[in-house]
Amino acid sequence: MYDMIIRGGTVIDGTGSAGYSADVAIKDGLIVEVGTVSGAAHEEIDAAGAIVTPGFIDVHTHYDGQFLWDDRLDPSFSHGVTTAIGGNCGVGFAPVLPEHKQALIELMEGVEEIPGIVLDEGLDWDWKTFPDYLDRLAAREYTMDIACHIAHAPLRVYVMGERAINHEAATADDVAQMATLVREAMDAGAVGFSGARLLEHLSSTGAHVPGTFADDDELLGMAKAMGETCKGTFQIIPLGGVGASLFDEAGREARQAEHDRIVKIAQVSGRPLTYSLVQFNSDEEDWKMMIDESERAVANGLPIAPQVGARSVGALTTLDGNHIFMLRPSYVAVADLPLAERLVALRDPTRRAAILSEKSDPAVVAANPQLGSFIEMLTGRIGGIFPMSLPLDYEPGPDDRLEVLAKAAGVPMEAYLYDHYTKGDGTNVCASHMLNFIGGGLDGSYDMMSREITASGLADGGAHMKMICDASMPTFMLSFWARDRKRGPTLPLEHVVKKLSLKNAELYGMHDRGQIAPGKRADINVIDFEKLSLHMPHIAHDLPKGSPRMLQGSTGYVATIVGGVVTRRYDAETGARPGRLIRSKAVH
Repeated sequence: MYDMIIRGGTVIDGTGSAGYSADVAIKDGLIVEVGTVSGAAHEEIDAAGAIVTPGFIDVHTHYDGQFLWDDRLDPSFSHGVTTAIGGNCGVGFAPVLPEHKQALIELMEGVEEIPGIVLDEGLDWDWKTFPDYLDRLAAREYTMDIACHIAHAPLRVYVMGERAINHEAATADDVAQMATLVREAMDAGAVGFSGARLLEHLSSTGAHVPGTFADDDELLGMAKAMGETCKGTFQIIPLGGVGASLFDEAGREARQAEHDRIVKIAQVSGRPLTYSLVQFNSDEEDWKMMIDESERAVANGLPIAPQVGARSVGALTTLDGNHIFMLRPSYVAVADLPLAERLVALRDPTRRAAILSEKSDPAVVAANPQLGSFIEMLTGRIGGIFPMSLPLDYEPGPDDRLEVLAKAAGVPMEAYLYDHYTKGDGTNVCASHMLNFIGGGLDGSYDMMSREITASGLADGGAHMKMICDASMPTFMLSFWARDRKRGPTLPLEHVVKKLSLKNAELYGMHDRGQIAPGKRADINVIDFEKLSLHMPHIAHDLPKGSPRMLQGSTGYVATIVGGVVTRRYDAETGARPGRLIRSKAVH
C-alpha cells in the first residue's frame, strides 16, 4: 500500500527531458515508482490535464529572521517552493555577540529593507554561534525545508568587532579565526558561505557592509576553509553588480578583474560557486562578458553558476507601500490614517492640489536619507512607471508607460499617477522596471535564462518587503517564459522546470531532490498549467508589530507536496508543516 499516488499527470521530471504521461507513487516521503502504477494508496491525487514537477528550490532568500517567527514562509510558499535557502549576500544573524545585535539589525534593515522594528520584535537572540542558530531552526517546523549559509558580515563582526565595522583589513589571526568558524558552521550543517562586494549595499545608518572591502586573502581564506569540509557552495555578489553608480564607476576592466577573483575563489575552494548577475544600463553587454568568462571556467572544470533573475529588478509602488508622494508635507499629515480614511483625505481637492504642488519635506528626508534618495529616483523616472492591471504583464510595451498614458489623458504625469493610486479601494499598484529591462523589454533575461550554466535565483524572499515580491518568480517563470510571452520567444517548459528544480539542487549538493525519479524525496508540485497565474501584488500588515510587506498570490497549484505531505491543495494551505532544517553533507 502506497501512501500516495499522483495519477495521470504529465511528468516534467526536472532533467530537461520531454514530458510524459505517468503516475507517481510515494511511500515514506520518497518517490518509489514512476510509470503505470497499479497498486492502491491511502490518498490519490487526480492529475489528469495537469503537469507534475519536482518541488522548486529557491536558492536566494533572506528569511534569516523570518525563519524564527514564521512557519508558513510566504511569499515563497504560495509559489511551489519546497526548499528555501537563507543567509545570502553576506548578511545574517549568526554568529553574534550581544553588543553587536543592533549592528546586524541595521545591516539587514538597510541592505534587505527588513524593518528594524520587525527584527527587534521577531528575534529573541537566543543563540551565539552559527551552530547554535542552526539548532534553533532545527527545533522548528515549516511548510518547506530550509537551509542556510554562514554569512561574511556577522562572522567578520564576531571576530573583529569594531574593526570589522570600520572596514579595517583582517590580520592573519583574524582570517584564521574566521576560517575555524566557517569549518565549524559547515560541520554543523551550513550549506555554504555567502559574501558581497556590492558598494550599493548600505546599512540603515548609511555604512557599508562589513566584508565589502575584504582583501583577497580573507575571501580566499573563507573559501579554503569551506572547501576543506568537502561540502558547501560559495555565494557572492560581485563588485559592480548593478553597474556604474554614485559609489562604483568601475568599468569592464574592473568587472573582468572581478570575474578573475570569482575564478580564484572557485579554484581555492574546490566547491561550486554562484554569483549574482543582472543586465544594467551603464554596460548593456557586461552580462555577456561575465557569462562567457564563466563558460570558459566551466569548460576548465570549475563549477561556476551565474545566478540570474527571470524578470526585471525594480520597484512596486502603492499607497500602503512606497510612492513618490509619501514624504510631501500634506501627505505626511495623513500618512498614519487607516487606508480607507486616508483615501477620503487624499481625494479632498484641496489636499490633492497641495500634495501635487509640494516636494518632499527636507526634514523628513534628512531623518531617512535612503528613503529620500529612493523617492527622488522614482520621481525622476516617473515617465517610465507602468500602472499594473490584470492579467499582469511583466513585459509591458512603450505605450503602457505613464508618460504616454498621461499625455493621452491630457493631464500632468504626477496628477495621473496620484489619481491612479487613489482610485477604488486604494490598492492600485505601479511597477518601475530597472535592471534586466534594458531597451524596454526582457530580451536580456531570455538570453541569460537560455544559457545552460546559469542558475535561477535572486528572488529575495523575505527582503525588500514594501518594494518587491519576486518570491513569486517560480509561478512567473512557468506562466510567462513557458507560455504567455508576446514580445519575444518563449522557453521550453522542461527547461524552465529544470532551472527551478534539478539545476538548483545540484548547485547546492542536494542530490536527494529536484527530480521526479524513484528514490528521490517526494517534493512535488501538481500544476494546472493552463490556469496558472499570478494575482495582483498587495500590501499585508502581517509582520511582527503589524509591519507591512508585499505579497502576491497565485492560482493553478493543484497540490504542493513536501516529503510526501500535501502542504497546499487547490491554492490553499492545508496546515501541514513537514518542512525541517536541512544540514549539508560532505561529498568527497
